[in-house]
Amino acid sequence: MLVGLSLLIVTTVAAAVWLWNDPASAFRLAMVAGQTNAGLTERTTEIDGRIWRFLDSEAPHPRNALVLHGLGTSAEAMMTIAPILRETHRVVIPDLPGFGEHAVHGTMAHDATFYIDAIESFRAAQNLGEVDLIGTSMGGAFAAAYAAKYPQHVRRMVLLSPAGVTPPHVNEFMRRVIDGEIPLDIHDDASFAEVLRLNFPSPPPMPEPIRVEFVARAVARRDAFLRIIEDLRPFLINGVEPLMQDIDAPALVLYGKLDQLTDPSMLAIWRFGLPKMEGEVLDGAGHVLLYDKPNEVAKRMREFLR
Repeated sequence: MLVGLSLLIVTTVAAAVWLWNDPASAFRLAMVAGQTNAGLTERTTEIDGRIWRFLDSEAPHPRNALVLHGLGTSAEAMMTIAPILRETHRVVIPDLPGFGEHAVHGTMAHDATFYIDAIESFRAAQNLGEVDLIGTSMGGAFAAAYAAKYPQHVRRMVLLSPAGVTPPHVNEFMRRVIDGEIPLDIHDDASFAEVLRLNFPSPPPMPEPIRVEFVARAVARRDAFLRIIEDLRPFLINGVEPLMQDIDAPALVLYGKLDQLTDPSMLAIWRFGLPKMEGEVLDGAGHVLLYDKPNEVAKRMREFLR
């Protein structure tokens, strides 16, 4: 027994050392562990010659939740939606084009029209029927624009810290964006730390191999990211506002009081523009509501989507 225990300890230490020196493997294992804990399966599908990777709860529920991640992230950023809706929905979370494991679609403009039609192609290909749409930040703006263009496919939508409307209070981040800067551009360790600071009032702890791989991935994809930013900039600043008149789906809109990106004053614009809207600013929360206030978001989401 002692020999077996000693062998286990040696193997565990060896594995830890290997992962510490192999950030890509550590990153991948962390993502797989997160998927498993959330009850999600990684799947791929081909649509119009393009490979889409997505996470799927594969739960046999009559309702489907189509979940849209934010700028510069991937499906993994929204994994915690799956356990929130485990009892009521099948949860499907795609990597949007140009993010995660989904390559950019050639040289075509990756503007709002491109993304909204791409989301519709994915919904149709997966036979999701009428969906409850959930989006955060950029994904929230996409969800609203999708609901305006394809109202027949949306039952309800939840928008978490959504972009796409003019904030009554223009914070420092938005001033920089309007001036043409890219505050979320990750090109080294320092810029990654700044992005974390902007997103989180208290940035989450991150093991060194995971941080190294995050930065390496961002740098490797930086050219495509910067191109997408420029294609989307007008839409993300205020492109949803003229579409609000065409949105009929009931919406739950949540912001964090400490959000340094999408200013919580933006809630007033949604409240004015959407006739069927519930909204709230959550105390103590920054931009990533699912991290800062998971229980509060889960409660409101379940109540709204029941």
